[in-house]
Formats: sequence, C-alpha cells, structure tokens
Amino acid sequence: MDEQRREGNAGAGPASRDEIIGILGPLDEVLLIDIQRTGASAADVLEAFTRLQEDDAVGRAARRGAEATVTAVMAILEAAELKPERD
Repeated sequence: MDEQRREGNAGAGPASRDEIIGILGPLDEVLLIDIQRTGASAADVLEAFTRLQEDDAVGRAARRGAEATVTAVMAILEAAELKPERD
C-alpha cells in the first residue's frame, strides 16, 4: 500500500489536452505543451492547482511532500502567473 502511495499516479498516464483545459480553463498553447511535457496525470495537474491555492494561504509549506510532476506543474503555473483567484 505504501508503495502505491509513493508511486502516486504513475499508472494513470499523462493528462490529455482536454483534461488539462478542464482543470485549468483555457490556456495558451505553449503553457499547455509545457504541462504535458512533465508527464503529469490529470490528478497531478489538479493537485498542483489545488496546492497553489493552499500556497496562498500557508506559504511554501504546501509544496512539501509533492511528487516531482506536481512540483513541476506548480512551477509552470507560477511562472505563467496562473493561480486560482482569491476573493
């Protein structure tokens, strides 16, 4: 069981264009390709987006324990300044 947890979403396969857009909304094509190049699954993209929301609330602590693909997607989203809107 711990082995499965460590592997994360390894069996899920990379997120499709439609899955990424479904999670993040309309994106620049270059940004979309950059995210796909990480090999992140749809669950990884969703986790990265969610962690960025938490990052706003608790700072960089939200990055601890993230899989490498999640961290890579977070870095791409941050560089593009694509963060969830806060009320």
